[in-house]
Amino acid sequence: MTRPLPRLAALALLPLLGGCAGRRLLSLENEVLARQLQEARGELQECRADSAPADFATRIDLALIHAWFERVGLGDVEQTEDGVLFVPIRGRNAVFQVTAQHFEKEQVLFLAVTDYLRLEQATSSRAMVLLLTQLASLNYDLLLGKFQLNPRSGEISLSMELHLRDGLGFETFRNAISRLVQTADERYPELARAAGGTDL
Repeated sequence: MTRPLPRLAALALLPLLGGCAGRRLLSLENEVLARQLQEARGELQECRADSAPADFATRIDLALIHAWFERVGLGDVEQTEDGVLFVPIRGRNAVFQVTAQHFEKEQVLFLAVTDYLRLEQATSSRAMVLLLTQLASLNYDLLLGKFQLNPRSGEISLSMELHLRDGLGFETFRNAISRLVQTADERYPELARAAGGTDL
């Protein structure tokens, strides 16, 4: 028959038993913290992988657009007094300008091919109808960029808007400029034929 431990002896053993339980609890806490740290490191790696590329800007201004225009390498970038950037282009089929205008309040970058074609180049009323029909048909087919007619001046341009609310990457800018230049140059012969009254 075992004798019950005196109360004093039981109290003396309590800190020893608590020490064992404390080490075990501490060991479990360390394991949980190590797992959480490993998960946090994994999430950080994912965030770094998903972060914006080096050529991505969240603050767009005229200086950045000017620098990117030069980096595209189409030629010397000029600027008007009212802040419109432009580069003269000599394509295979046409000579024109690519312009960029930053609308800061609206957070829009307006890109356009200008000095391209004018409605008054149509040789007759039939040719004008043919030209306008051709413009409408092209606009239906084009995914990036649309032809526009300025009703006051008669200027025909090709334009595109890039919305900047979430920033802009250089590759998007470069691709937009390249697409405008390519489309304007490729489509010029058929538009010129329409303006001359020649059926397509």
